This record gives sequence, structure tokens and C-alpha cells, in this order.
Amino acid sequence: MRKHFLTVLVLTAASFSDTTSQTDWSGNGGVLGPVTDWENNFSISDQIDTGSSLQLTFGILVPRVEHTVDSYFDGANSVYAADVDGDGEMDVLGAAMYADNITWWENSDTGAGIYWTKHTIDGDFNAYSVYAEDVDGDGDTDVLGAGWNEDDITWWENTDGAGTSWTEHTVDGDYNAACSVYAVDVDGDGDQDVLGAAHNADDITWWENTNGTGTVWTEHTVDGSFNGAVSVYAADVDGDGDTDVLGAGDLADDITWWENTDGTGTVWTEHTVDGTFGGASSVFAADVDGDGDTDVLGAAWAAARITWWENTDGTGTVWTEHTVDFPFGTPTSVFAADLDGDGDTDVLGASKGYNEITWSENIDGTGTSWIRHRLDGDFDGASSVYAADVDGDGDTDVLGAALYADEITWWDVTGFSPTGALESSILEADCVDFWEFFTSNEQEPNGTSVGFQFRSSDDSSNMGAWSDTVFTASTDLSTLLADSTNYFQYKVILQTTNPANSPELQDVTVSYSIYLSVEDNNGGEITSWNLAPAANPAFGNCVVLVSVPESGAVDLVLHDVTGRIVSQHSQELPSGTHSVYFNNLSEGVYFCTMRGGDFTATERIVVLK
Repeated sequence: MRKHFLTVLVLTAASFSDTTSQTDWSGNGGVLGPVTDWENNFSISDQIDTGSSLQLTFGILVPRVEHTVDSYFDGANSVYAADVDGDGEMDVLGAAMYADNITWWENSDTGAGIYWTKHTIDGDFNAYSVYAEDVDGDGDTDVLGAGWNEDDITWWENTDGAGTSWTEHTVDGDYNAACSVYAVDVDGDGDQDVLGAAHNADDITWWENTNGTGTVWTEHTVDGSFNGAVSVYAADVDGDGDTDVLGAGDLADDITWWENTDGTGTVWTEHTVDGTFGGASSVFAADVDGDGDTDVLGAAWAAARITWWENTDGTGTVWTEHTVDFPFGTPTSVFAADLDGDGDTDVLGASKGYNEITWSENIDGTGTSWIRHRLDGDFDGASSVYAADVDGDGDTDVLGAALYADEITWWDVTGFSPTGALESSILEADCVDFWEFFTSNEQEPNGTSVGFQFRSSDDSSNMGAWSDTVFTASTDLSTLLADSTNYFQYKVILQTTNPANSPELQDVTVSYSIYLSVEDNNGGEITSWNLAPAANPAFGNCVVLVSVPESGAVDLVLHDVTGRIVSQHSQELPSGTHSVYFNNLSEGVYFCTMRGGDFTATERIVVLK
């Protein structure tokens, strides 16, 4: 935002127009102001996706309600959902690094996901990851965990089938920095085997459930030199009917899959999906493009992106990379599910750097066009994301774990919101004579609209009531706002009646008249144009002397060393020498350019505090 200049003594005066715009709302939410430049500042948003342009969150689908499962789960690092007690309702499981805890929460209010009863499975297990499966084949849900400091892959037997009594079984007690666990039938014998990733051991391993009851395990190494193995998953990648294994290595910068060559898990053929995926932190597999084969998804903390790779030939030998979300700060987890119920595969992500749980909408079902929607932008240390029907209403909900917030949370994403609003930061315009126009550029698909409210004040701490809502692209502010009020704020309201469309706001501009005063220092005849700083260096307030031999238009431009315009004004001045003031400048070097008649001059000015 350009700063404006003001004199100490008023001898001649004029008004001129100035404008300020906002074209980017992507950051700094909660900056109330006053600010001298909107940049990407805004005060508060409600169900609006605050990117470079504005849309309703989810393009209409929004979390109806956020439900906290547990807000005191110290170091929540992993979340999963399964019916633990066998009552037909979806329960929630979590792994807490700092609490050294594997826990499940009983969905105890007829399955609505509002009230939860906490059950500790193991209170002395440095848990990094949690998973659930019927390991012993007795028909109930058992729980598996990976313990980083424990160097353990462990499963707990649901002894009574109700989740109230647990028997611990160690799969591997010497698995250095165990960080990921998964269960699947690797060898095709009908029982559940266990997969693991060990970060410090650089290992991707599977353990054969030798007797089918989970009490005897035979270790098989899939890859013993996968640098920084951090995530493991399993799927039939090549479409041959057996179970292949996928891994993410954050030190290898690698997403890889290993072909179960003989179908029994004794011979593995390595295939690199992407060997330059910086800081690969999570891997998943799903049919993203709807062509019937298995594609691969990954998150990478160093690359700051979520990506999917198209299984181009369906056999996992040729991959085409597609970016889902970038930049995505320190992504820790990726998952895929149909969030909006349109039959295709959407992508979920957890960002520890941005403290976000997001989902990316697969616009045309082919995975080539994505709209990113934020579920929660204040989920401190978002570390894990998962999807399941938590409340039993037939649609897919989202679960998340937040390492620093110590939270396990789920979001109900049923329905759509017909409206959303965003409030701008309070703009300090300085020396406003009167407000002129507010203009906007937006796209309004069928059934949508964009409206605005305004307010101005001389007291930024008391901005007063909002104006009535206006729905025009250009609004005469002089009929809505009082003159000589130097603080301004707008609110944009997005509306839709069509759950397939969201309006989009690209930019807004406000224009206003500034009261400019100059001090006339004329003490004699002026015969030439001239520009000179009154003092150089200046201290805080910069004063330049403008000499005008005859009445005429004078243009003044002040810019900093980067070329950014700090102030730009035009005024008709009478003959004489005038002092023009640029107030409240930051310390630095500035250049002032004057144009009048055929005269042009530029002066370098140093401002000190």
C-alpha cells in the first residue's frame, strides 16, 4: 500500500484520487490491522478457501461439524478407525509418541461420533504408528503398533472381542526405529501377515503369520537397504492378483514398489516409482484416474508436495507423475477416498508445516485437475490423516492426528454450505477526504453470487456497523461511508444454490480522495523547476522542496531501492517553492522523481530513525 504525504502548515491544498487493491488472500489470516497494505492479509474467514482467489470451501462441501475425540493425547502421531468392540459402529484408534500410548476410543453414543469413551491398550509403548486388523483370525479386531524408541512391531490381541482385555504379542522386538506398520495377506495363504518400515534399519520387512494365529512369525526382508524407510503399504500394483509392497524412504528421496514375483513373498523385484521425491514421508495406493489399475500416491516433506503417479501401462513399469498439491508445507501423511460422493478418488493430506488437514477434489475423475480444500488450518503439527464413515450416515468422514496440539479429531463433511464470508484486514488509508468506488472482478457460475459489505471509521478499534450487502461489481462508497474516515474494511460474502458450483473472487480495488496539503515557502521569484530534499539524511519524515516557475501539474513518485512505489501523486501547484512531506517512512533508501512541464529530476534520499 502506498503511503501518503501531509504538510505541517496548510497554505495551499488540493484533493487527488488514490487506490489500493487486493489480489491475494493466501496467507496471514487473522491480521485484523490496521495495515497500510492489504497484500495477502485478511482478518477472518468462514467456510471460504483463502487462496490467491476466493471460493467457498470444498467448492461447496464443508465440514459441518468438527468433533474432538481427544485433546489431551500427548504427541498424537497416528490415527486409524475400525470397529474395535464389534458393535457395528466405527471406533477410533491413536498412537501417541510422547504419552507412550496406544489407545482406542469407543463410539459410545449409538455410533454418532459425538461422545467417546477412552480405552488404553498399552500405556508404555513409544507409539509412532497404529493399525487394526484381525490378526489371529478369530473374527474380531486386533490392534498393531510400531514403536520408534521401542524398536518394536507389536500386536495386541482383542482377548474378549470387546476391546476391554488385551494380550500383547511381539512380532519383532529388534526393528530399529520402527515407524510404520500394516497388515495384509502377503503370501496368499488366507491369513493376515504384517508389514513394517524401520527408519534407522533402512528396512522394509514382512513377517509371515506362520501358524495363522499370530503367535509364531517368520521374518522376510523385502528391502534391507531402503534408506530412511518411513512408510509402508500394500496393494496389487501390477494387476497379477497377488500382494505387492510399496514404501517411502525419506533419506532415499524415494517412492518404490516391490513386485511379489512368485506370489508367496519370497522373491521380490524392485521398481522405482520416483527416485527424486525429496524427503518422501508417506505412500498410499488407489485407482486415482478411474481406469481400473492401481496408481501410487506420495507425500514428501522436503519437496513440499503431494503427488500421484499414473500406472501408465497398468503393470507398474511406466509411471507418469501428476502433482496434486504444491506447495504443501512439510506433508506427513497422504490418503485417498471418495470424499464428495461423486464416485471418483479424492486425496487427503496432513501438513505439519502448515498445520493443515486438507482434501483435494478430483474435478473430472481423471486426476489431472484438482481443487484444494482446507478442512482445518489450525491443527498444530498435523501428522496423520485417514478417512472412514465415523458417524454411520453413509458418507466418508475425515480423521486427523495433531502431534503438537495433542489432538485426535474427526470432521463430518456431509452436505454443502450455501454461504461463506471473509473479512479484510482494516486498511489505514491516511488523510482521506472522501471514499469513491469499490470495484471487483469475480466469476459467478449459475446459481452463485458475490456480495460485499463495507465500513469505515476514524477509530480502528471501533469500526462500527457494516453497510447493507451490495451485489454489484462497482459500488459508489460515497453513499455508504462517511467522509474523512481514514480506516476502511470490507467483507465479501460468497453464496450458491448449486452444490456443483462456487463463485470465485479474483480481485478488489477501493479508490478514495486524499486531502493533500503543501507548505508554500515562496520568498521570491522562481525562474526554474527544481527538486531538492530539505534534509538528507531525513529522520522519519522526509521533506522535499518543489520549485514551480509557473502554475502547472506536478507528478511526484517515491519508490524504494527494490523499485516498489511507496507513494505516487499528481497535483496542480501554483508558482512558488513548496515543501512536500512523506510521513512515517521506514528506515532505508528512497528515490523521489518529479515531473512537471518538460522537467524531470530524481533525488536519492536516505531516511533514518
